[in-house]
Amino acid sequence: MSKIGLHWFRYGLRLHDNPPLLKAIKTCSKVIPLYILDTDYFKPDKVGINRIGFLLDTLKALDSDLRAKGSRLFVAQGNPNEVIRNLIQEHKVELLSFERDTEPYNKHMDNNIIETAKSLNVETFPLWGHTMFDPEYLLEMSNGKAPLTMTSFLTLMSETGDPPKPLDPPESMPSPIDNLKCKDVFVYEGIPTLSDLKGFNFDPKDYTTWFVAGEKEAIKKMTEFLAQKHRVSTFEKPKTLPTALQPDTTALSPYITRGSLSSRLFYHSLKDTLKGMQSSKPPVSLKGQLYWREMAYLIGFSVPNFNQMEGNPICKQIPWLTGEEAKSLLEKWEMGQTGYPAVDAVMNQLRTEGWMHHLARHLVACYLTRGDLWVTWELGRDVFDKHLVDADWSINNFSWHWLSCSAFFHQYFRCYSPVAFFKKTDPNGNYIKKHVPILAKFPDKYIYEPWTAPKGIQTACGCIIGKDYPKPMVDHKFVSKENMDRMKKAYDAGKAKAKNSGEPPAKKLKQNKLGKYAKK
Repeated sequence: MSKIGLHWFRYGLRLHDNPPLLKAIKTCSKVIPLYILDTDYFKPDKVGINRIGFLLDTLKALDSDLRAKGSRLFVAQGNPNEVIRNLIQEHKVELLSFERDTEPYNKHMDNNIIETAKSLNVETFPLWGHTMFDPEYLLEMSNGKAPLTMTSFLTLMSETGDPPKPLDPPESMPSPIDNLKCKDVFVYEGIPTLSDLKGFNFDPKDYTTWFVAGEKEAIKKMTEFLAQKHRVSTFEKPKTLPTALQPDTTALSPYITRGSLSSRLFYHSLKDTLKGMQSSKPPVSLKGQLYWREMAYLIGFSVPNFNQMEGNPICKQIPWLTGEEAKSLLEKWEMGQTGYPAVDAVMNQLRTEGWMHHLARHLVACYLTRGDLWVTWELGRDVFDKHLVDADWSINNFSWHWLSCSAFFHQYFRCYSPVAFFKKTDPNGNYIKKHVPILAKFPDKYIYEPWTAPKGIQTACGCIIGKDYPKPMVDHKFVSKENMDRMKKAYDAGKAKAKNSGEPPAKKLKQNKLGKYAKK
């Protein structure tokens, strides 16, 4: 008897290592491959053009791969639970497969969809595939609590061993139904372009990321990187260059985040590459980067209110600026108008390319929060989430906890200098000249502090500071010390509260090599 299945592509936008898709293929004679643009999740004011443009290109590549296997991708828009309910009823679907997720919003969505399918007597296969391990298994292995330090997480990894090996892609796909039309579901005719998107008003010319999307491109980039065996074996992430004009890391994060590349495939391909070789060790090695990702996902999966300060049991309670004052400062930071060329270059790269080096992210996150502007990390997190092509809920929240010294890293007296930090790797300011082109003619001597250049030099360079390019918003040397005092008071208040309530003191975290990159 023929059975119609619906496979909801969620994060695993690929054919390789896709457990729920393979389950549907093995069980059904017809499979509807579906992606849903969630109108509650993708909102015009929350998602930037590079992020959603890269997603649409990823869907286009997935559709091409499916067509080569005898199928195609359908793209609907709406609330996933409602879309799936209506399609199940309209097309008499008997099996639903999809990839489970760790984010609170999507965990709730998973439960609703499972209940919906159950109420309609539909067999359901919600399986894990976006992480290396099943997070519920890791929690069970760690007595119900996520490790909060890399040292303890590495201990957990030593007990679990390698993650499961990735699954091969299917040789062919069952044919889809001819038409997915449904009275109460909006389905695009094909894969939507930026101009097609319902409810958005993007100008395609503003889509400027250089990343090429899709599973084939992801595997190609991974293979090319792993072929550089010396580079792979000696890789230490803190030693890569934040000011490189071309990526000095793998630049695979957009592909892993958007699901074009399985983290398990990367892990096992890396393991095969390093077989018999001496190599760097976690947490700074390439394997260590996968462990950081897995740890962030496990924490985001299990810690209540991980995306905010209030009600978050592992987050320091710090009186950050919020409200209109914070938003005014945030806008200048987001638009690359702080007056510090290094910070502005990073933020301009973020908006135009949808990506920047992890240490560049550290610099601008520190500047916004504890370093200079004292703005809440939640607002900065939202800006990253809007623009990054590798926007990732768990990693983004984890990183902003770290850089604001709200959790994980507590040496708040280590503060990135918006003047000195990039000089170590780019003394001539080539990165600034690329991403803040109005400063391109300034002599190297003044490129990091253009306000110190004599007026005659500013005139000759065609850029008057305070008119054509802003003066610094704050005096870093002064406000960074002032903010350290604020941090100390917040930490002391937290300790006093914990003492009065009888809570155990927070454990000191063992610092990794990232700490040495921060300078007063």
